[in-house]
Amino acid sequence: MSKLSKKLSGEEITVAKNYGALTVLQALNYILPFLIIPFLERNLGLERFGLVMLAQYLMAFCIAFADFGFSTTATREISLIKEGKGDYSIIYFKVFWARMILLIAVFILLCVFVFAIPRFRVEWHIYLLSYGVVIGQTILADWFFQGIERMQLLTIINAVAKILFTVLLFVFISSPEDYSYVPLFNSIGFLVAGITMFTISLNYVSWQWPNFKDSKEFYKESFQIFISDISSQLTFAANGLVLGLFVGDSVVGIFSAFDRLMIAAKKMYLPFYQAMYPYMSRKNLLQKNKMMKKLIPSILAIGLVGLLGIVFLGGWVVDFLFKDPEIYNNVNLLQWMGLIAFFTGLTLLFTNLYAPSRKLFKDRMNVMVIGTIFNLALGFSIVPYLGLQGTVITAICTEFVMLLMAIYFYYKDLKQISKT
Repeated sequence: MSKLSKKLSGEEITVAKNYGALTVLQALNYILPFLIIPFLERNLGLERFGLVMLAQYLMAFCIAFADFGFSTTATREISLIKEGKGDYSIIYFKVFWARMILLIAVFILLCVFVFAIPRFRVEWHIYLLSYGVVIGQTILADWFFQGIERMQLLTIINAVAKILFTVLLFVFISSPEDYSYVPLFNSIGFLVAGITMFTISLNYVSWQWPNFKDSKEFYKESFQIFISDISSQLTFAANGLVLGLFVGDSVVGIFSAFDRLMIAAKKMYLPFYQAMYPYMSRKNLLQKNKMMKKLIPSILAIGLVGLLGIVFLGGWVVDFLFKDPEIYNNVNLLQWMGLIAFFTGLTLLFTNLYAPSRKLFKDRMNVMVIGTIFNLALGFSIVPYLGLQGTVITAICTEFVMLLMAIYFYYKDLKQISKT
């Protein structure tokens, strides 16, 4: 290890440490769903399980609204301030106060949405109890610790919160009547992590009251990322929400079982991209392109392994994890969804690493928006007739369209660079 450290620069060692920390956190994100999702399906039944998963889809949408793209733009700004050894306080509180305003606005919109639609009003308390997840994630300041490249502490706190949530579930949930505990305990876990990390982050900054002067350009860039993230989360949440509107909670439960496995497959790329983002942001164009040429074949190989793993092991995994025969009877749909694991690696390479590091926020936004429009148009067209199969077709086709758009904008940028 010491010989390897001598070959790496100080920045590369920091990237390696952050990647290690994020990999540990991601390992928990892999392991815990394999414990939690089957446990909930067995103890709550498919219909109640589908309900709490539907609430989680909706909360993912709320999180993207409250974030407003700051997780990308602010991380980059903090990274540059770190390199120049400047003061983080101004940018930190520009983000913090904007997020507090958004947090209140999103809660009001959530209440209007839930109580205005009979389908959601019946179980209104599940959605409102779930909002603690949004509060915890909003005050977490993970973007700040990513920017200053101190991910180890964030990993520890997040791990403790996730384990706390898991323990509470296993202790208190034993029957379908306990379904209200799921959003409550999930919120407790996120709030513990958020409050703890927010308190620690204040050690790095000096307190400031709201001041939004000279922030037009920063908020403009954040808005472009916001549209991208809303589109991404809408794409993620729309599949479950549309299915729930036209079919019902039990079918949402089947899709959620498969979708959670796909989310785990997608997230295998994220620790590396998150660790590399501040590092790549500081590099010049030539260095960025050299890194991309090395990364593309590696990501392709990882995606192929993921696809083959889901195709050949998907049936065994579903049979091992879930008891409801309806889930296993649809396992062929999960195997087709393995294509998502293959497509998404390269798409995320552009949208989560290359484009933000190059400040190609508009191109990133276009990829997400086009994907969302396509997803909604296809979903509302075929899900009412094909149900679960229609949702799976929509998810696969959307990922493929987004990959094509990412490839287009990447090579478009390369051509523009070659002309300069």
